[in-house]
Amino acid sequence: MKKSIRHQAVDILNQIRATQAFAGELLDEGLTSNSLSGTPDGRLLTHLVYGVLRLQGHLDWIISKLYRGNFAGMDEGIKNVLRVGLYQLKFSDRLPAFAVVDEAVKSAKIIAPAQSGLTNAILRNYLRQGDKISFPSWKKQPAEHIATFYSHPLWLVKAWLNIFGKEETLALCKANNEMPPLTIRINRLKTSQEELEQKLKAEGFSYATTKFSPDGIVLTDSTGPIQKTDFFHEGLLRIQDEGAQLVSYLLNPKNNENILDVCAGTGGKTTHLAAILNNDGNILAIDRHEGKISELRKEAERLGINNIQTKLVDLGVMLPDELAEKFDQVLVDAPCSGTGTLRRNPEIKWRIQANDLKGYAATQKTILQNASGAVKKGGRLIYCTCSLLPAENEDVIRQFIVNNPHFTLVPIPETIQKTLIDKSGFFHTYPHSHNMDGFFGAILQRQRNY
Repeated sequence: MKKSIRHQAVDILNQIRATQAFAGELLDEGLTSNSLSGTPDGRLLTHLVYGVLRLQGHLDWIISKLYRGNFAGMDEGIKNVLRVGLYQLKFSDRLPAFAVVDEAVKSAKIIAPAQSGLTNAILRNYLRQGDKISFPSWKKQPAEHIATFYSHPLWLVKAWLNIFGKEETLALCKANNEMPPLTIRINRLKTSQEELEQKLKAEGFSYATTKFSPDGIVLTDSTGPIQKTDFFHEGLLRIQDEGAQLVSYLLNPKNNENILDVCAGTGGKTTHLAAILNNDGNILAIDRHEGKISELRKEAERLGINNIQTKLVDLGVMLPDELAEKFDQVLVDAPCSGTGTLRRNPEIKWRIQANDLKGYAATQKTILQNASGAVKKGGRLIYCTCSLLPAENEDVIRQFIVNNPHFTLVPIPETIQKTLIDKSGFFHTYPHSHNMDGFFGAILQRQRNY
């Protein structure tokens, strides 16, 4: 028997928990394999999965108040059945309440038959007395209130309260529960903004230009996935958040420069640098994952880029001798907690723990140190993350400067708007302030006589 969309949502949520995969990857697989891309059912599946992930803390607070046992010990599959059902009852009106409960009970009978009665009881109990369930007080317990009502881990809320204060932390957490904008980057090697906008309009896309990146367009409405269009396959654009686009403008590359992209991944920033350089200059993209390097090569071909070389290197171990002091600019887009991308990847909220930060920071410091050896005298070292935590950002840079006094922090170039630069000279973007992913960036220059 074919599984309902609600049951498929539960299956994906179970997979996310079991495999640590990202929702986007699993949804893409599910939508493609079940021919749901661009369909109402496909949109419902996406809506349910991301809705539950964004509001999981809120949903769990309610379920724990309705459950007489130990919620932490409840079967994870039944938790997800209840989350999907409760999300529909409270935040979606696409299905009558009785049908939501019936669907949830059917899913429970397949996943854990003995728990189907419990599922029915909890959801019906919510319908009877859900409006009586209270959350921690905003005035008396701001951290607990934000964590439960706005669905973020308590440790992260407490960290942000220390950094941003109450009102801004509240605004950030609210923003993280919203759908992120779908932003694309114009590939100026193949098209112009005007030409691409005409193609978007002809295909029924609504759009607006980005506020900070000169290469971005935000898709505000669409008739189907942008990836299915001919002009996507022709390489006229790449999907890339505006914050990620701005990282390339931190480098502000020149045509005669040699550039090293240290943690290149699948090449979002690498290919943007190549486009800014108009296929001139020399870019070496390295990563420790062969699969990502392979994807980067394919993406470069799709975008018509021919000034990128690739190499499988792990700078978490060491810098190969042949790369020492060879580059005018070295970009370290360091692996991090991803706390600046919670709108886009809400599963991260329920995956990372406070004690993970030490491990991230240790890796970041090692990669940055090894990458610094690739910088020529007088060259620049650019460090960035998509984290909103000083332990992975400012603290890493300040410690690096202490250990490497021949590198100094230098001003962010005028290619970046001043409103994105703080008083210490660091680059920041925030979901609640700029409607893009949260990024941090710093530029370090090596002394010419060292």
